[in-house]
Parts: sequence; structure tokens; C-alpha cells
Amino acid sequence: MIDSTLKNAKILIVDDKVSNVEILKDLIEEAGYLNYKYTTDSREVVGLFQSFGPDIILLDLMMPFLNGYEVMEQLTGIIPANTYFPILVLTADISPESKRKALSTGAKDFLSKPFDLYEVTLRMKNLLETRFLHQQLENQNQLLEQKVKERTNALEHANSALDLANKELAVLDQAKNDFLSLISHEIRTPLNGIKGFTNLLKEEIASPELLDYLYYLEKSAARLESFSYQALLITELHSGKHKIHIQNVSLKELIATTQANLRDKIAEKGISVHLKGDVSNHSIQGDLELIQICFERILDNSVKYSPSNAQVVLSFSEDNQFTIIEFIDYGRGFSQKILDNPFMVFGLGDQHIDKSTGLNLALVKLIMDAHHGRVEISNNPEIGARVTLTFPNQK
Repeated sequence: MIDSTLKNAKILIVDDKVSNVEILKDLIEEAGYLNYKYTTDSREVVGLFQSFGPDIILLDLMMPFLNGYEVMEQLTGIIPANTYFPILVLTADISPESKRKALSTGAKDFLSKPFDLYEVTLRMKNLLETRFLHQQLENQNQLLEQKVKERTNALEHANSALDLANKELAVLDQAKNDFLSLISHEIRTPLNGIKGFTNLLKEEIASPELLDYLYYLEKSAARLESFSYQALLITELHSGKHKIHIQNVSLKELIATTQANLRDKIAEKGISVHLKGDVSNHSIQGDLELIQICFERILDNSVKYSPSNAQVVLSFSEDNQFTIIEFIDYGRGFSQKILDNPFMVFGLGDQHIDKSTGLNLALVKLIMDAHHGRVEISNNPEIGARVTLTFPNQK
């Protein structure tokens, strides 16, 4: 008996001899096939193929009206492309020419009459198994194509959503830049008035208590001015509008100026700034004003978060490609939130930067990007923090 998966295969018998048809019918039934049709008129084959949809055709060659070759030529026009459809030719014509012509016209196998019934059964079984395997493969390919289509559609939707989100982010980013620029410009005008009148009042007021108030007012104005400048500079650097002026920057002079500008803060906490490495004859290529900002912002934070009478180390090293400056302090170090996302503008949480602005590290990062350099932050193994600036050497 045949496998249960084959018993419902549709079989079409085409032979003009009724006796041959009866033999094949008995053979099919005995083999266990349940679904078959037959015809002795070859002109009916195309109609039966379309209405019955056979899985295999047992076809005689020598018939009136249309011979087997002509039947196969008609079927060629209606069998879908890339479809495996088996035709088993059963004929009394045993010539090699007939066999070659039948196989080239569309037959998948060929048997000569009188044929061995058992061999016919085996040939049918093999052809049907091959057809069903092809159908399974085709179904799997269709399922795969459908999945690919679904995934492609999903990806297209995701890309569309991403494009829309990117456009919205670009609009928000531009709005943020415009806002910072506007705020920076708007703050400067009243600040100039505040600073001017503060200086006048300092000359007129003699009361120590009132002078203390003016001192705090002056300090607050300076802080607000610093914020205004940083906000504007970040906006210009982020948008690429800030013009970079490249020149030779002496490291010795840069470090000396940085310490001089922060002399009061360094002295107030009794901080000792130690330079490790000889920078006497070394310079870097960059914008002096911007690099000065980087050094001052980092050293200011190192001093601010170091304990009194501690040491801050500026370490210099270089190779053929890079010049590296490290700022090392022994204070409380960076919080994990900052280590996870150190260059976010207006970052949240405890920071190793000025908590009132949240701009310093973001500004340093933008400046180093503008110089094709790198800024990295980390905590020391035992205590304190480290900020590393890496400048590419110009060739």
C-alpha cells in the first residue's frame, strides 16, 4: 500500500483504448489511490486538467484527434512556470526517437507497452513524491516570502517612524539651540546694567554689611554671565556656526595662564597643582580661546571637588600621533550617573561639574570634537577623578 500522504493524489488516465484504461484503473485502485479520472478522448485533457487539477497524468502517445505530444504541448501553455508536474508516458512505441521526443516535450518518465504493472506503480509513486516535495518547498518559499514581506513592511513602518522621530528631534534640537541663543543674548543686556550699577554702588557704599550683599550680587551676576556665555558657545559649536581659529598653542603658557586665572580659588582651598611631564617646548594645534576654556573648566572642577590642602596633578604625555593631558584629583570622584552619560547637556544627579548649569563637560566635549580630539572621564582606583584630553598631533 502507498503512504497515506499519497492516497488522495489526483490521477488522470489518458488512453484511447478502453482496455488499457481498465487495466490502469484496477492498478490504481489496488495500489490504494482514491482519487482518479480518465478519458479516451485526448481533446478533453485540457478541460479535465483545469477542472480536476490532477497531480499526475498517465498518457498514451498514439491516439486519434490529438496525439500525446500535442497534448503535452497544450499543457505546457497552462502549467504554471516553475511548477513540477509529472507526466508518465505509457506507449507501445519503443523507438529511442519517441522516448527522446516525449521527454523533451514535457514527460517526466517513460514506459513502453507491454509494461510491468509493479514498475508502473513504483514510477507513479516516485513521481508523486517528487511533486509533493516540490509543493512543500514551494509552500515554504511562499511562507518565507510572506514573512519577508511582513518583516519588510514592518521595517519600512519602523523606518518611517524613525524618520519622523528624527525630523521631530531635529526641530526640537533647533528650537533648543534657538532658545539657548535667545536666552544668552537676552541675559547679556540686563547683566551689563547690573554689573555697571554694582560697581558704582561699591564706590558709594561704606557699610560692610551692604558691601557683603553687593559681593553676593556681583558673584551671582558673574555666574549668570558665565552661563550665558557657555549656552551661546554650546549652541554655536553644536550647530557648527562657531569659527575655529587654529594656531600653535604653547602648553607651558596655556597651563600657566589657566593656573593664574584660577589663582584665588586654588589659594582659597590651599590646593597644590603639580605638573607631571616636561611641556617646555611642546605645543598643540588649536583654538587658543576654546582650549583655554577646556583647561579652566576642568581644573576649576578639580579644585572645587578636592579636599582642602590636596593636590591636583596635570600629567603630560605624547607619542607620534597624540598629545595627552590628564587632570587628576583626589576628591569624591564622578557619580555613576555621570559616568554612564557624561556629556549630556543639563545632566541630572550629583555631578563632578557645576551643578547649577550642567554644561561644563558638554562644552568640553564639543570643543574637543571641534579639534578632532577626545575627552574621557573616569574615577581613580582608590579615590578621586580623572579627565583625559587627547589632541591629535599635526603632521
